[in-house]
Amino acid sequence: MKDLFEAALGAYHHAHAPYSNFQVGAAVRTDSGGIFAGANVENASYPEGNCAEASALAAMVAAGERRIVEALVVAAGERLCTPCGGCRQRLSEFGSPDTLVHLCDPGGLRRTVTLGELLPLSFALGDGLAASAAVTAIDVVQAAAPQFQPRVGLILGSGLGAIADALEDTVVLSYADLPGFPRPSVEGHAGRLVLGRLAGVPVACLQGRVHLYEGVPAAAVNVLVRTLKALGCELLVLTNVAGSLRPEIGAGALVLISDHINLLGQSPLTGPNDAAIGPRFPDLSEVYDRSLRDQLTRIAKGLRVPLHSGVYVAVLGPNFETPAEIRAFRTLGADLVGMSTVPEAISARHAGLKVVALSVVSNLAAGLDASPITHEETLAHAAGAAARLSALLKALCAELAHG
Repeated sequence: MKDLFEAALGAYHHAHAPYSNFQVGAAVRTDSGGIFAGANVENASYPEGNCAEASALAAMVAAGERRIVEALVVAAGERLCTPCGGCRQRLSEFGSPDTLVHLCDPGGLRRTVTLGELLPLSFALGDGLAASAAVTAIDVVQAAAPQFQPRVGLILGSGLGAIADALEDTVVLSYADLPGFPRPSVEGHAGRLVLGRLAGVPVACLQGRVHLYEGVPAAAVNVLVRTLKALGCELLVLTNVAGSLRPEIGAGALVLISDHINLLGQSPLTGPNDAAIGPRFPDLSEVYDRSLRDQLTRIAKGLRVPLHSGVYVAVLGPNFETPAEIRAFRTLGADLVGMSTVPEAISARHAGLKVVALSVVSNLAAGLDASPITHEETLAHAAGAAARLSALLKALCAELAHG
């Protein structure tokens, strides 16, 4: 399947989707062994465009081939991207009910079905397969740790994966083993779910996150957050590494996020709303729980760990910001800048989870320091602050265990 996936992924990167911003790549294998790939192509009469599967079949027919034995579709997002109704019919013209259709995201395989399974379903994107993907992920976790019910969810930022080492009695699952979970592609994000206890509190720790600049939509974080909620988490602790917009908060400092500004241009709640999870228009007047922030401030003081407070602005990246942008962000009231956290925070509040977030400062932002900004610097400062951050989280869990 690797050759089929590589062909579809190559087409995915060349998709023309200026109206939906939803890229799709597809590839088919013929009975002679040939592989033909195609991408979705949209035009001004969107959604009247050409699907990726149709493009792949057109290339196959132009080459004189008439029979497929396998198909593969690549698309990013929380939901599985199944061929639309029209493409299912097209595929069935050249295949059979037993023809395998591999549903993938840019990180790899998520599920394999047959054309026979797909054809009876409605034409909506994802159909019933999308809902079952999240359930299957929960089933995998519960099968691996049947008596484990986490109270706290923890998402670790760049270079902060070592905090998971503080957990005891751990069970470790790769994101690749959890259907529907997006796989991180950035150094410093292992892509593992670690279940364990921290100061006696059961914790589900996501060791690594995905970012919008990796090519996934904001909705990709929903499956992560909602899985934590379904497993029993009441509180989500978010961590990240960020640039400081305040010269007095230098590299290595810990900052408690008091609020955020979303400049990502996306929300994880875009699209149909599931009222069983949360309201269509969730209130974000207090994203980061005030009582938990007060609790962490008190804990930090007791541990003699300096802890600042500030507003986090989320930008798309992956490039670092310009000095002019940093000046603009300071005018808006931001104290920190980063490329993550906000989608998870929004998703968590929508799902009814309490949220608290902590940043490790990796550098002074552009224009505040003459030194160049690098990802290696980010990882180095994250590693240096991990012990202090871990001590704060352990003390918080100790209080939760007795509270």
